[in-house]
Amino acid sequence: MTWRLFGLSIPLLAMIGAGFLTTGDDSSPARPLTGDRAVDEIIRELLEENRTLRTQLADARLEAEIAQRELEELRQFILDHHEYGRDFEAYRSLRELREREAQQRAYQRRQERRAEERARREEQRRAAQDEKREREQLEHESRKYREAGFQPLGFDVFAGRMAYHYRALDAERTQLLYDPFLGFYHTPQPRDEVDYSTMTISGSIVNASREVRNIGVAITFFDQHGNQIGHEIIQVNNARPDVPYPFTSRVDMAAGRPFESSSTYVLYADPVPAN
Repeated sequence: MTWRLFGLSIPLLAMIGAGFLTTGDDSSPARPLTGDRAVDEIIRELLEENRTLRTQLADARLEAEIAQRELEELRQFILDHHEYGRDFEAYRSLRELREREAQQRAYQRRQERRAEERARREEQRRAAQDEKREREQLEHESRKYREAGFQPLGFDVFAGRMAYHYRALDAERTQLLYDPFLGFYHTPQPRDEVDYSTMTISGSIVNASREVRNIGVAITFFDQHGNQIGHEIIQVNNARPDVPYPFTSRVDMAAGRPFESSSTYVLYADPVPAN
C-alpha cells in the first residue's frame, strides 16, 4: 500500500529527502537534487493539481446551474400544468413568447423614458436659452441706462444723478471794524449763513420694466457717524416704461452741518392693474 502526501508518494518523498530523484527509465542513473530543487518540484506538482481541481470545480458548478434551471422549469411546469397542459415543449414555447413580450414591453418603456428624458433636456435647453436672452436684454438695457447717466436701484428701477441744495440765510454784521490807516469805520456788510436744517433734492426716476407700475423710492441721509439725519420718499404713480420722471423735494434735516453719505433704494414697484 502506497501513501501519498500533497500528491506525491511516500517513496518519492523519501528519495527527495535523501537527495536523489530517479527518472522513469531504470537504466538512467539517479541524479542528486538540491533542497531548493526538491521544494520547487513539490510546488510545481501542487500547483498543477490545484489547477486540475479548479477546472473540475468550475465544470461541476456549470452542470449544477444547468440542472437547477431545468429543475426550476420542471417545477414551474408542474405548477402551471392546469393552464398550459402537459406538453412541456408547448409550455416552453409559450414561456419564451411571454418572455419576448415582456422584453418588448421593457424595451418600449426604456424608449419612452429616453424620449421623456430628451424632451426634458430640450425643455431645459430652451429655458436656459430664454433666460440667457433675457439676461442679455437686461444687460443691454442696463448698459443703455448707465450710459445715459442712470444707476440701477433694483426691481428694474433706475435713478438719475441727484443734486441737493441748502438754504442760505442773510445776516447783518454786528461788529464795526476801524481802519487806522483810513481813519474811519467800515460799513457793516451783509453775509450769508447756511441753514443745514433744510435741504432741497432733485433727480429723476425711470421704470425700466415692460409694464406700467407704481414706484416708491426712499432716499436717506447720514452724518459722519452713520446716524440717519433725514429721509424722503419719492412716489411715481402710473410710471410708463422707459420714461424718466423728474422730481424735486424738500427734506427736513436733523443736523447743523452737511450730510456725510446717502442711500437710495426701492420701496415698492407694483404693476398697475389693467382696467
